[in-house]
Amino acid sequence: MKKLASLCLLATLPALSQQPKFDLADVHVSTTPRWFAQNNGGLLREGLYISRDATLLQLIEAAYGVTEDAVAGGPTWLSTDLYDVIAKVPGGTTPATAKLMLQALLAERFALVARRDTRPMPRYVLSVDKGGSKLKPAAKSEDSGCTQQMAGPMPAGGGPITAAQLPDTKAICHNLTSQQIAENLRQIAGFQINSYLPRDVFDSTGLEGKWDFELVFTPIGVVGDKGRDGITLFDAVKKQLGLDLESKDVPVPALVVESVNRKPTPNAPAVKTELGLAAARFEVASIKPLDPSQRMMPNRVGGSEIRFAGTLRNLIGQSFMINPNAASDVILGLPKSADSQVWVITAKLPSTGEGAPIAGGARPQPPPRTVVFEMVRGLLADQFELKTHTENREVTVYAMTLPGRPKMTPADPTERMGCPADPTAVKPFPNMGTMVSCRNITMAEFAENLEQATGFFDHPIVDETGLQGGWNFKIGWSRANQGLPPANANPAGDAPEPIGLTSYEAVERFLGVKLVKQKRSIPVVVVDHVAEKPIE
Repeated sequence: MKKLASLCLLATLPALSQQPKFDLADVHVSTTPRWFAQNNGGLLREGLYISRDATLLQLIEAAYGVTEDAVAGGPTWLSTDLYDVIAKVPGGTTPATAKLMLQALLAERFALVARRDTRPMPRYVLSVDKGGSKLKPAAKSEDSGCTQQMAGPMPAGGGPITAAQLPDTKAICHNLTSQQIAENLRQIAGFQINSYLPRDVFDSTGLEGKWDFELVFTPIGVVGDKGRDGITLFDAVKKQLGLDLESKDVPVPALVVESVNRKPTPNAPAVKTELGLAAARFEVASIKPLDPSQRMMPNRVGGSEIRFAGTLRNLIGQSFMINPNAASDVILGLPKSADSQVWVITAKLPSTGEGAPIAGGARPQPPPRTVVFEMVRGLLADQFELKTHTENREVTVYAMTLPGRPKMTPADPTERMGCPADPTAVKPFPNMGTMVSCRNITMAEFAENLEQATGFFDHPIVDETGLQGGWNFKIGWSRANQGLPPANANPAGDAPEPIGLTSYEAVERFLGVKLVKQKRSIPVVVVDHVAEKPIE
């Protein structure tokens, strides 16, 4: 197999004594809930290097220029615990120099020890299926590459379009070698983490020459909505191209983490006086009631502007990074109007400072969600005179209980934590979204992640299984708006044939865990004062 050149990323690590270092650095554990975290990879701005809500794995990626799946070893929490890094840099510091500074910081503040090596790592391997290749020899042409388009027309009519009605994707590729086919398949699938192919594809077909092909598949985000009418990229490659895509361990260059500390060393005393950042604030903002004749549009953060819409409870919940499912339980003391009147926030991001758009790439990117929510929280304090405090109160929750034996597998305690999408996992029913494959996840961590299943859970979720340590399992369910349970008669006509699972059913089916409504004392946000209308 030919190794991709992009994997040859590691250079000899210079001695720390020769490396440039940050003038002063604030390193601390982030308070952002994990499901709201959004790291930008680190940026240089106005004499500072800033990386918010970064896992140590992300900091290692940024420091050494490697991808996540080229980092081997390290403790289980490497990809879950969140940190903020804010550091002073000399004028004229380049991104390349900032990487060296970050390497020195990781060594000094986290005692990171890493080395270069070659390790077996999971990658996708493209091979010829046992039935033989269905690729066509390339027509004589100088053109080479792939284009993508919709495989059919959009639904006719003026009504709303559901995900199940969206056309499949069609890729048309010309004049590609087998190596180029492997590379283009990943581009076709998309490079995001929850794509069909989040890792590199290696060519093991042994095919010579150049080839043409067309590939029709269902995008991963809607393949669950289409049920039996959808086709995954893996099935499409096998059926239409006569090729196999399988995840296998492949020897690749890797950065091996030998040791690292979970708790960074304390900040220098000068951090409090020299690195205290002013709270981010919008440059201009307005809050107006939604016109009853208008439809409430989704929130938008892009360019230099944001648009948020929601009731006062919704807006407060977002500003405090509270999951929408739990806002009614954990935000207490609001007037009745806070759940009826819809407000629209239109605001301009500042041109400089923490909340400014991030330059680079084709267009400026918005700041991390943490910073946007900080600005929304400040706006609510200014315009609605919002004052709050946090305390423990007894509220309704879903308690995760264990009525019998768990259906999960105990994890290797050295395995890295995570719940990535697993598009190759077998689904018990066709009308289900992408399965996730969780590794070394504690039940408390799973409860936090499960609470995000908007549409199913209307209360916070707490772990009361009593299970200790990490667990391995696969889980998936259908979307809440699909009217489950379905009434789809089977050929015998004697009982409905289920085509999907609710998240309640999935938890019991895959984990052996039940969700029971109970009262529990948990931290809540208590509103001490809030105006029912924004001040003039």
